[in-house]
Amino acid sequence: MNDALNRRGFLKATTALAAATLPAGLHAEPEPNLPTGPLPPPKTSLPTGRIGSVSFSRLMLGGNLISGYAHARDLDYVAHLMKRYNTDAKIAETLELAELHGINAVNSWVRDGVTHFERHWKRGGKMRWIAQARFTGDNGFDQFKQAADLGAVAIHATGDAADGLVQRGDLDTLARSLDVIRARKCLAGIGAHGLGTIVACEKAGLKPDFYIKTFHSHDYHTAPRPDETGDLGRYDNSWCKDPEEVAEVMFNVRQPWIAFKVLAAGAIPPVRGFRYAFEGGADFILVGMFDWQIEENVRITKEVLASLKRTRPWRG
Repeated sequence: MNDALNRRGFLKATTALAAATLPAGLHAEPEPNLPTGPLPPPKTSLPTGRIGSVSFSRLMLGGNLISGYAHARDLDYVAHLMKRYNTDAKIAETLELAELHGINAVNSWVRDGVTHFERHWKRGGKMRWIAQARFTGDNGFDQFKQAADLGAVAIHATGDAADGLVQRGDLDTLARSLDVIRARKCLAGIGAHGLGTIVACEKAGLKPDFYIKTFHSHDYHTAPRPDETGDLGRYDNSWCKDPEEVAEVMFNVRQPWIAFKVLAAGAIPPVRGFRYAFEGGADFILVGMFDWQIEENVRITKEVLASLKRTRPWRG
């Protein structure tokens, strides 16, 4: 991921250059018209929970598919396909559909920008942005401050960033990140791929407003093998090496828990992955969705929540 130049900025710049150098009488093809009118009223609602004083839908929209982070194992073309499919107009449609069906929160990395969210908000959208941030320079907080300035409701250190700090024994920087976020009147979270990050934060007495932790079963083809001991599997093919232990530890965690990678990046069917996450103790699930998956995933979420066998108390 390049902070200085993103794909859409590059396309706009090259399109403008091409238009300026075309022979007389020829014009570059214009961008598709983006919707500008007010959003239609919601068709349905979703069960919600609270983080702090803010209400969030139990099903949240992940930003990876919009931004092109495929996690597609060794299928290199998938990220390019996602970027080609998710045009500006399609992203606007995806956000509209999500809100239309009761999803009120989206999660994405701050350096991917908020142009799409701003367009959505200008149309009257109420989508709440939960921003991912990484530490810059010498454990700097620039990305956390930027997220607050751009309109985030909640901000959390990404899983890789938090895991790295914990592995180096630097819990102080994580604690300071919570202070930086809260000073800007945002909900403060901590992300994790490794369960050790949650354990260390709890032991140190850190009290984020929420955790965001990977969680899914191993009932899929490329699940971690016995010889894979890292928090992230080889070839970008696994993200939760110890789901039973995660559920056991999180049972005693009092903060709300947003579970992500609940479908193992598309390898687990939603009806199975959603149930596993909620029955395993997650308070919210974060799911990357294409526009055509939203309505069905909302339906599945409602059906699962109506028939849960859950032991962990709702924390959000």
